[in-house]
Amino acid sequence: MKILMIGLGSIGQRHLRNIRKLYGTSCEILAYRTRGLQRTFTDEMQIRNGVNLEEEFKIKVFNDLNYALEEKPDIAFVTNITARHMECAIAAARAGCDLFIEKPVSDSLDRCREFAGIIENSNCIVYVGYQNRFHPCIADIKNIINGGGIGSIISVENEFGERLSTMHPYEDYRTTYMAQKKMGGGPILNLQIHCLDYLQCIFGSPESVFAVAGTASGLDIDVEDNASSLYCFRQKKDKIFPIYSHTDFLQYPPVHKVKVVGEKGRIEADLNAAITKIYADGPSVQILEHKKFARNDMFVKEIQEFMECVKERRTPESDFRQGILSLKMALAAKKSAEENRLVYLEEF
Repeated sequence: MKILMIGLGSIGQRHLRNIRKLYGTSCEILAYRTRGLQRTFTDEMQIRNGVNLEEEFKIKVFNDLNYALEEKPDIAFVTNITARHMECAIAAARAGCDLFIEKPVSDSLDRCREFAGIIENSNCIVYVGYQNRFHPCIADIKNIINGGGIGSIISVENEFGERLSTMHPYEDYRTTYMAQKKMGGGPILNLQIHCLDYLQCIFGSPESVFAVAGTASGLDIDVEDNASSLYCFRQKKDKIFPIYSHTDFLQYPPVHKVKVVGEKGRIEADLNAAITKIYADGPSVQILEHKKFARNDMFVKEIQEFMECVKERRTPESDFRQGILSLKMALAAKKSAEENRLVYLEEF
């Protein structure tokens, strides 16, 4: 099997390492690279000094995507900057590749309809990478809610914050795609988007959002550094409930938490600590502590699921339509903050 890596930054290298761990040398690795940086990472995001990435993984490198696609790869991993996802995904789909697209699918809806038309008229598998779908705390929340453990949902709160200037200590944060609007930066498209994916996966599609976003720091970036979004979800025909999601590029140590309040109790999940607390039927608390959880496990599981979908030729749960929904949620929040008004998802 030939696999084309479109971009080999930190996330591309993580997928590459996991592919090698899972499938050994049975996969031939190609890469389309524009910067060609020779930093080689560990799973803990540390630089492996003296290690040449291309030599270690026996990668055939191209600086032109068309030349890479002439090698007829079976699969393409789109892991470059967000703003170029659709451009590269369209080219790879037209060349007959199955696709793994790292979140989000894009930084706008431009060309998304064109891409949807291509995959609709082809047999290619498209998987959107949202690793938090495989977090044990998210699984806890889904299982408890689906089992009726806390009754009808009253409200949901979500917080995801991390300091941008220390997120990638090996590089100047100002040069990262997260810091630049033209590359698809900002906490909504890079942090909150994770939350929007698992929230819509658990609760469905929201009707509307009102968001506030801005700059509260001295970070040298041209995007917002914090955003707070209030989404309106409908549980039944006559019942709505709010989901509040906050994200920022400022907090240290990092925080990633979800609280779900129901009529019979509540769930509090700390994704960084991998601990879920369930309060139901009185003051006692049930604690689910996932001591064996390792962050890279989520990435391994999404690769396995993608490869199974490719082998079985079946549509993934995390498909392009799901990726578009979370992107619309993010774009609606950005539009709400920019225009200072309630934005309905149907506007997109």
